[in-house]
Amino acid sequence: MSQITETVRAAIVSTLKAVPGMGVVHDRERYASQQTALQALYVVQTDDGKQLHGWFVRRLGFSAKQWAPRQRLVRTRWQLRGFMALKDETASEIAFDAVIDGVRRAIDVDPTLGGAVFGTSLDDEIGAQLAASGPVMFAGVLCHAADMTLITETLESPDD
Repeated sequence: MSQITETVRAAIVSTLKAVPGMGVVHDRERYASQQTALQALYVVQTDDGKQLHGWFVRRLGFSAKQWAPRQRLVRTRWQLRGFMALKDETASEIAFDAVIDGVRRAIDVDPTLGGAVFGTSLDDEIGAQLAASGPVMFAGVLCHAADMTLITETLESPDD
């Protein structure tokens, strides 16, 4: 994997970690053979105790086109996937939606991700997009889940 890809991944993770109420943020999808071990990877301490609440970043694909001699524009599509234990009595869906909106705003405020990318847009879409949100079972826990996508643009030479 290129240094540019790793720099962009780290910038996305850093941006996500700065979102209030974000929970744990992993730079890749984490796995464990035991449900309790998987839960532990996504648990955070809150004022009310421990809660399963975490996100991960995955590269889904990329495309490249010639930009200038020995330079190309690479568009990379990223998945930002989050989970939060569902707790109806505390309106956890509202809190989870606030985190989703916080992700969108954080990227809107800094579309270059601290200078790591040329931009975060494609055609008429800018920033992070919410592809899907709804309840799922994750690590044996009923959770809210969100799939967001983010397109980053980087300028790279063939040697990068």
